[in-house]
Amino acid sequence: MKIVGKENIKISSEFAEEIKARCGENVNLCYQCKKCASGCPNRKLMDKTPTELMRQIQLGLVDEAMKGNTVWYCLSCQTCSSRCPQDIDIAHIVDTIQIIVQEKNIKADTKNWKIFNRIWMTCLKYMGRVYEVGLVGALNMLTGRPLKDIKLAGKMVKKGKLKMIPSIKRSSQMRRMFARSKKVKR
Repeated sequence: MKIVGKENIKISSEFAEEIKARCGENVNLCYQCKKCASGCPNRKLMDKTPTELMRQIQLGLVDEAMKGNTVWYCLSCQTCSSRCPQDIDIAHIVDTIQIIVQEKNIKADTKNWKIFNRIWMTCLKYMGRVYEVGLVGALNMLTGRPLKDIKLAGKMVKKGKLKMIPSIKRSSQMRRMFARSKKVKR
């Protein structure tokens, strides 16, 4: 990671300490082996790799760590965490940063990620699973591009890859999970 154009950088461990206090993970154990970045399936969409994010936290570059899209494009697949030779749960650190960003109302470069996440969670809440046609259709409508994927959708329907009618299977476990989340928000 190169830091260009910043002559006077104040290195601080406060952010790393806050992360450790909130999630219990010590980011200072990271020695930049880059195994997390080499396994990340979504790193091409991120503005910085998980390795660079860890370094920014170590150096106390709070704005750079929080304002990028890395924490929002993380799939929480745990690949980075499972590959870390120091057993750092990087995905948990990313989740913690997401919470901090939301608490502080920081404007991050998320493009349509927050809209996508809201639609995804609504689908899960009411159907118990994601209905792909509804998810993509709602995302395209809310982002002002209603016909964006129409050609691809037609091909997928012909091949039987998309179901036009959603299946609704809400288990009692899903109902309990969403009931608890409502209690936490209040």
